[in-house]
Amino acid sequence: MRRKSVILSLIGLLLGLTGIGLVVYNRYFLAPPMAAKLLPEGDLLVYANLKPLHLFDLGKSAPVEIDADYKDFIAQTGIRVERDLDSVAMSRRDTPDRSDVESSEIFVGRFDPVRLKAYLSKLSVRTGEYRGHIIFDFMHEGHYIRVCILDETKVAVTNMERADPMYGIIDGFVAKRRAGPSLLDSFYDNVPSGSLVWLIARIPNRPDNVQLPGGFTFTLPGDTTAVGSLRYTGSLLFRADVFAQSESQARQIADAANTHLALVRSIGQFVGRKGTDKDVKAAFDSIQVEQKENVATITATVPQSVLKKLWSEVQAEGAAPAVPQPKR
Repeated sequence: MRRKSVILSLIGLLLGLTGIGLVVYNRYFLAPPMAAKLLPEGDLLVYANLKPLHLFDLGKSAPVEIDADYKDFIAQTGIRVERDLDSVAMSRRDTPDRSDVESSEIFVGRFDPVRLKAYLSKLSVRTGEYRGHIIFDFMHEGHYIRVCILDETKVAVTNMERADPMYGIIDGFVAKRRAGPSLLDSFYDNVPSGSLVWLIARIPNRPDNVQLPGGFTFTLPGDTTAVGSLRYTGSLLFRADVFAQSESQARQIADAANTHLALVRSIGQFVGRKGTDKDVKAAFDSIQVEQKENVATITATVPQSVLKKLWSEVQAEGAAPAVPQPKR
């Protein structure tokens, strides 16, 4: 009897640990990043995990001319974006008259909040406070911009004017719980696990033209939603799922994509001067278009050999000495 009780206790403990493990896994590995959940509503959501880029030490590997304003920003804040920014989440939408674009961003990284606050205080035209957070107001190129330091790792920026999204961002951050924009809630489950970069885009209820390499135009029907992602597993994996209103519409999208793909392949414009490179050709040949029910899917694989060649070119261009200009 005692042995049976011990066994039952062990089973109960294992079930409890399994339940805790599932909660942790769902919360931290399957759930959207908190930065994305803080975003306001938008027709385009983009997220990028920039931590892998830190391994390349871009500032030394590919030195570039630094803008004077950026130099001043580095001097006053100590922040180098290419070194200190870990991730960024963005929400974008058209203005009601479609004459401009509004956006909100959540930047996650490492910085000195005291130095950044001093820098923002000098540049802002006014400040306000909401739930213990200071909001800095700016005017930049005709746009009204608001910036808020959420904590020592997160900064929120927005130029959205409708229903002041900065208050919503701060509310979500303070509560530590936010569902996120509707696109995220409805389509994030379709983002492949481990994606370094992903986007979710709502195509408006009118055809949207997408420019393809080689000067070709591919038209997406209105009232569709696209989910795109990049993953790295030794090779760079690209995937785009277009969610149509019906199976026939998805078939139309897939057929149009295959037609354009066949045309570009036939004339070889996509690969240009690298047409004889077998690795690049293999990457291009890996592009596949499929359709299942109401979803059209485009996938491609860029092998590590191509990534190394591209990185070598970036390094060579960054290290190349400037060509002296003739005196006049």
